[in-house]
Amino acid sequence: EAAPTPGVTNRMVASNSQISLLVKDVVLTLTSIKTKTTSLGGYMVDSNLTRPEEAASGQITLRIPSEKLDEALSFLRSLSVKVVSENLVGEDVTDQFVDNDARLAILSANKARFEEIMKSASKIQDILQVQQEVFNIQSQIEGIKGQQNYLTKTSQMARLTAYLSTDELALPYAPAQPWRPEVVFKLAVRS
Repeated sequence: EAAPTPGVTNRMVASNSQISLLVKDVVLTLTSIKTKTTSLGGYMVDSNLTRPEEAASGQITLRIPSEKLDEALSFLRSLSVKVVSENLVGEDVTDQFVDNDARLAILSANKARFEEIMKSASKIQDILQVQQEVFNIQSQIEGIKGQQNYLTKTSQMARLTAYLSTDELALPYAPAQPWRPEVVFKLAVRS
C-alpha cells in the first residue's frame, strides 16, 4: 500500500460501520432510530422488519454526518439490552481524491489544447477528429467529477447498519468472536 500523500492534513475517511443489538422491542427501537437519525441531519437508506414466531428482528441502514457518528453509535448502544457486536471500518479516500484532482488538471489542459487546435483546423476530417478527442476528454472529465462527488459525499456521510433482534441468536456478530459457546449451547438446547 502506498504511503499517504504528504502535506494533506484533512484526511477524507469513508466510514462503513455495523452494530448488532439485542433489544426488547424491535419496532419501537426502529422508530427511535429513525427519529434520532433525522435529528442528527442524517437519513434512512433502507429498513426491514421480520417477525418470526419466536422473535422479531430487523435491520436499518443509515447515512449520518460523519462528525455525528459517535453520537449515533452511543444512542444505538443506549437502546440495547446488549451490544452483541460492533464493527467500525473507515477507508481513507484522500489519496484517491488527490490523484483524481491531478488527472482532472491534466485532462482539462489537454481539452484546452485540442480546442485551440480546432480553431485553426480547416479540413472537415481534421475538425471531426479533434472534436471527437474533445468529446472523449470531456467524457473522462465528467466521470472523474462523478467519482470526486461520490468520494466527497461518502466521506461526509458515514454509513451505519444496525441489526436488531429480541433474540441474540438471530444477530450477526463480528468475526473477532468466532467461538461463542453460549450460542452453541442455546442452539443445541433448541434442537
